[in-house]
Amino acid sequence: MTSHESVIAWLVPTARGTNADKAVNMPENFFKAVATTSAPYLDSRLPNLILSRPQKALQITFDQTPKRPGRFTLGTDPRSCDIILPTLPGVARQHCALSFDHEGRLTLEDFSATGTQVWFDWESMGDKVDYTWTLSGTSAQRVTIDIQGLRFQLVMNECAGRDLAAHKAKVDAFCTQPPWGEALSFDWARKSVAPVLPLFTKEPLFRHIFVKGLADDHANGEIYLWNMAKPWEPMVKAVAAAA
Repeated sequence: MTSHESVIAWLVPTARGTNADKAVNMPENFFKAVATTSAPYLDSRLPNLILSRPQKALQITFDQTPKRPGRFTLGTDPRSCDIILPTLPGVARQHCALSFDHEGRLTLEDFSATGTQVWFDWESMGDKVDYTWTLSGTSAQRVTIDIQGLRFQLVMNECAGRDLAAHKAKVDAFCTQPPWGEALSFDWARKSVAPVLPLFTKEPLFRHIFVKGLADDHANGEIYLWNMAKPWEPMVKAVAAAA
């Protein structure tokens, strides 16, 4: 279980049932999704609106290994992004990224063709292309990231910044770790990490995972296959057998 000190921030949909809420519930983001009540600090920073309050958020931590060192890329392409967004008009395959500046402050960099908006309380400069915002260390009470209509409230983990020296050390280590692809290369995986299940075992290598719909849509859901020998690989949607 991830310690609270390892959490960098949470991306929380601004309302339940929105496209941002659907993004949090996508199977590709399964391992980053947490309940909004899982951390008292996160729970305390969200509006107390029972009907519209989302039940899940995306948690980004120092323990996670992004595909590119020191940054979490957001976009529609699961092969190159760490946080997967639904395919919507204006949302790029690689749209923007959360990273850190030289002072250890969290930043958001846009590299899309359509732009991203960042709101500090009620102020925004509109869609900006090829632009970088400093997200932490501001006086704003609420920071909202708007990716072509996908709106997330960014909740910074203030605990991470209390010991500035320790926080900077975590940032430096995070930014210099090997990329996800290198860390999971064939040679590294065989020599350093045993598979979760041996190749010859009575246990099934693939498990069926039922992914529920949104909180108000329990009836709908989809079955995905999860390769337990390679749990880092994305789940694959199961194909229904022909009648």
